Amino acid sequence: MTTSPGRLALSCVSAVLAAGSIFASTPQESLRVNAASSRLMASRMALGLDADHAFQLRNTHSDELGQTHGRFTQLYKGIRVWGGDAITHTDRHGVELPMTNALLKGIKINVMPSIQSAEALAIAHYDLSPKGDYTSQPTAELVIYPETVLVPRHTGRRHQEDLNAEELTQEVVRYTLAYHVHAELINGTEETRSQDYLINAHTGAILKTWDTLHRSAAVGSGTSQWYGTVSINTNSTTSGYEMRDMTRGTGGTFGNNVTTNLNNGTTGNGTVFTDADNTWGDGLQYNGTSGMSANAQTAAVDAHRGLQATWDMYKNVFGRNGIDNTGKATYSRMHYSTQYDNAFWQDSCFCMTYGDGATGGSVGEADLDTAGHEMTHGVTATSANLTYSGESGGLNESISDIFGTCVEFYTLGGGGAGTVIPDAVGTGTITANYTMFENSWGHPGTALRYMYKPSKDGASKDAWTSTLGSLDVHYSSGPMNRCFYFLARGSSATSTSDYYSSYMPAGMTGIGNDHAAKIVYRALTVYMTASTNYAAARTACISAAKDLYGAGGADEAAVWNAFAAINVGSAWSGGSSTDTTAPTATASESGTAGTITFSATATDNVGVSKVEFYVDGVLKGTDTTSPYSMTLDSTTLTNATHSLVAKAYDAAGNIGTSTAVSFTVSNAVPTGTYIEVEANDTVATANVVAKTISTIQGNLTVATDKDYFALSLAAGQKVTINMTGPTGVDWDLKLVNSAGTQLTISQGSTATESVTYTATTAMTVYANVYAYSGVSATPYSLAVAYSGGTTTDTTAPTATATESGTSGTITFSATATDNVGVTKVEFYVDGVLKGTDTTSPYSMTLDSTTLTNATHSLVAKAYDAAGNVGSSTAVSFTVSNSTTGTSYTEVESNNTTTAANVVADTVTKITGYMGSTTDLDYFKINVAAGHTVTVGMTGPSGVDYDLYLLNSAGTTLKSSLGTTATESVTYTNTGTTTAVYYIKVLAYSGSSTTTPYILTLSR
Repeated sequence: MTTSPGRLALSCVSAVLAAGSIFASTPQESLRVNAASSRLMASRMALGLDADHAFQLRNTHSDELGQTHGRFTQLYKGIRVWGGDAITHTDRHGVELPMTNALLKGIKINVMPSIQSAEALAIAHYDLSPKGDYTSQPTAELVIYPETVLVPRHTGRRHQEDLNAEELTQEVVRYTLAYHVHAELINGTEETRSQDYLINAHTGAILKTWDTLHRSAAVGSGTSQWYGTVSINTNSTTSGYEMRDMTRGTGGTFGNNVTTNLNNGTTGNGTVFTDADNTWGDGLQYNGTSGMSANAQTAAVDAHRGLQATWDMYKNVFGRNGIDNTGKATYSRMHYSTQYDNAFWQDSCFCMTYGDGATGGSVGEADLDTAGHEMTHGVTATSANLTYSGESGGLNESISDIFGTCVEFYTLGGGGAGTVIPDAVGTGTITANYTMFENSWGHPGTALRYMYKPSKDGASKDAWTSTLGSLDVHYSSGPMNRCFYFLARGSSATSTSDYYSSYMPAGMTGIGNDHAAKIVYRALTVYMTASTNYAAARTACISAAKDLYGAGGADEAAVWNAFAAINVGSAWSGGSSTDTTAPTATASESGTAGTITFSATATDNVGVSKVEFYVDGVLKGTDTTSPYSMTLDSTTLTNATHSLVAKAYDAAGNIGTSTAVSFTVSNAVPTGTYIEVEANDTVATANVVAKTISTIQGNLTVATDKDYFALSLAAGQKVTINMTGPTGVDWDLKLVNSAGTQLTISQGSTATESVTYTATTAMTVYANVYAYSGVSATPYSLAVAYSGGTTTDTTAPTATATESGTSGTITFSATATDNVGVTKVEFYVDGVLKGTDTTSPYSMTLDSTTLTNATHSLVAKAYDAAGNVGSSTAVSFTVSNSTTGTSYTEVESNNTTTAANVVADTVTKITGYMGSTTDLDYFKINVAAGHTVTVGMTGPSGVDYDLYLLNSAGTTLKSSLGTTATESVTYTNTGTTTAVYYIKVLAYSGSSTTTPYILTLSR
């Protein structure tokens, strides 16, 4: 099925709404990231973005300095902006630090494509002309792609090739709606690549294509038993030993870090290497022997040892918990294909794959710098996620070279222990160095790449040029490799030396491997974004050096000089960056109601540039002139105690934060006025507003905010709602019923709207206010007026409840009376709503298998037209179902994978309901290894429900997105163990609380 444009946008928006702090690992981290997210949304205007923009949290982490960093992806009308990223930074005290800004401005395009995603996939397929099957189904994502050109910052310089990297800037020529297509062909020597495309979503033209398979080199790399006898971590089993590291990594495909044998195949995960006596390999190059022979084990020994050495370096030196910083296990696949002369990392399997080298070429593919190089691609993917094309692709490849080299020094020079990357090279036959893959390259006396002088390979560049981004990433990596060498070891002043740079003719002094590596690692994980180029990498490394070793010191100076030596920026000359004195600031507040005033005093040794005022961590205003102050309408805050903080900035970017000042807001709430209570963004969480209320006040400060208010209407009763909101925004007002279906709507071009509705039967209607365009801290006001019906009744109904049955289908019944008549009866079990009846005699049936085998409590609640509620006395009843069965009925709330209903392996039928168009249902199932699961869905007519199958991480494996509620998905568990999957049902259009959908399962 093709995915419609609207659904692509919907999935993005849903992700934004759900983002929150889901990636945060501690409550403190969660609070900081949530506050940063709020500040981002509140700062859109200051960032040059309009209300069509939003942000999606990608990940977050806290570092050794106590700082918390949140990575956000830029969205425009729910569509990802290619290369648009922001990184927020908060210090150990929760104080906001300057943001890393790679956001794109001035986007004004139509996000409805002219071609469907299936057409984009077909275009990519035609261009690829694959010889074999895809490893997995290609994907297509709608994105906003900025088409850019390099232009000089100053018009006086005509020849770009003469310019320094900082004298040119990327300028956006146009924004284009495009499909990002990703296809993987991992099926042998002739066709092993991972190809990406950007395809114009209107014309179908291919805008850009590149190979994203993270190989060691374009020509090839390898390994052999160069390191003699080594220790590797294995696992004892009842029949011997397996190449499973029980001390590093959890989860993932195999539960631990393992090394497997593909046995010259090209698909699957391979079989974990085993051995009878825990003595592995014969030290000889692989000769094609299959199975678990000692000769086949040799390459696996090096790969397994390389994996644990890389894991230990990242853990002990950088404090990183594995590749993705969560400890997720990876694995190495050995003996890929036949005579495959390369190795590669795949993000999709979170694994490494090694060939055995071509005849007369490489001699194996898993030496230390190869293993470190490949795993570092995974580190980059889960941090900066540098796009594997152009300058960012060269940086991606270089960073893998840098930390592959660091693995060599850490293991051979430092014994694989300690918290530093040593400068010592080691004492064995093979020692650490600044060349790449010299062991596995297969050409004695030469290397594949030379970090100290990249051009020695005949293709790489020694310094930045304006055409660098057009080269293969293995060659555009050269300047950054050389930059790292200069940073660590320094450069020569002798013009004939391989260590000389004409851009730094006097030479420079290095700061050693350890400081150089820690600066680059922090730059990667804290400051670099997907679109970082060489100039931005320099800025990131300078910031990292300041953070780790202080501003104005030898380390910052070395970063300046190392980049200058590759034609990126100027050499170190001191200057304002040596200023490390933060301003001092104090804050005060006056007033408790109406207009309140924030004031601050601030001083600095070189002068204060601006003062920002934050209330409860949210930026409220900025002043650039002393005396610093601002006023605020207190009605934009709740009646409560709040915290005011002033932040003062100086010209060098230092920040001084005042002590927090508490103040109280106590605006009078007029009689008959209701103040919105967040979060009320769905029908299910709507604020319930009594009939005595004539005015409702609320706020829309975030573009994705939606406010719902529940109003009870008697039969024949009319409600009129007039909305008045702030100027300069376009907010809309509509009424919906309990299923979320629109009853009436007002969509003017301002925030002044009006709706009227008359109920034919007693019902609850929901007033929904949402921001079509623009947000504001100024509240809106809803004037609510009723006519007809009964509005002064205060007598609650009386109700009694009964239950019959202990298993199978059970029945709840109730009697209810009221002086003006009962409008509905709700049935609650253990405090959870199970069903509603609006007609006497009031009753409902329930599949008892949705309840546990235990004693439960039933309560019936009766409502009258005025909204009065009467509750019955609780009735106890017992459920005693058989513990096995083939049918299952949905139990709400199951709207996330975490809250998914767990479905037994015996179940072949699931019954569920879509209560509203915002409802999501998840069911957790098990599928045995090698088994195929098929899920078929049939639902009520007149609605459009969609069906998804997700893996245990929540990633979509299959989807069925037709225009009805009849859908089907099929998927085979090709793994070696039982897998957990999630079935997801989504109401794309329409819903029904009375007619269920049915899922049939076979597995």
